Amino acid sequence: MKKALLYKELKKTKRVWMIVFLLGITLLFYLCLKAGRSFRLVGMEHLWDVVVNRDQFIFRDLKFFPLLAGVCIGLAQYVPEMVQKRIKLTLHLPLKERTIVLLMLAQGLLSLLLLFAAQIGGVLIYTAIYFSAEFIYSTLITMVPWYLAGFTSYLFVAMICIEPTWKRRIFNAVLATGTIQLVFISSFPGAYSQIIKWIILIPVFVMPFTFLSISRFKEGEQE
Repeated sequence: MKKALLYKELKKTKRVWMIVFLLGITLLFYLCLKAGRSFRLVGMEHLWDVVVNRDQFIFRDLKFFPLLAGVCIGLAQYVPEMVQKRIKLTLHLPLKERTIVLLMLAQGLLSLLLLFAAQIGGVLIYTAIYFSAEFIYSTLITMVPWYLAGFTSYLFVAMICIEPTWKRRIFNAVLATGTIQLVFISSFPGAYSQIIKWIILIPVFVMPFTFLSISRFKEGEQE
């Protein structure tokens, strides 16, 4: 039964996942080509000066990709559940309610993890060729909050879609906007390095609220 549920969730998101994956790889490839062109035109010394001394981040165009990926995967997974009333049938499976929700969330989060791992891996491989270990570390610390925002946006989309009352949906959307905006306040490289451990906790704290939305839906709350 668990395998069947996971397969159902995978089937809903497979096409969107492939599109987002190709867009992510294409964007990364473009940024690498753009950086390579800069290497040839101005030389490594000038580019190093721009990156290190002027705090310019060469992968800044990836900033909002994880956020959009989380939203797209979340919408693809949960909108059909609500529009076509599938969630009622899903919750009547011979599994505990908590197990069903965890499996649904796990499938979406794992899909995002694969997307993000591929993109981060490509960035790290590319930077390892041209830059020092210190720059690689700075790049990783700068990008991690963006990808955590991707996981957080997915969880908020799940919460908003499943929530049965419009008043709470609007409240959750406002809460999502304020929460996610926290990691986009500064574009300075490594700006969140001192509080990264707290940013990691954001999606952990957001996840349980999805269970509250499911409980209200199951109890038949409407507005």
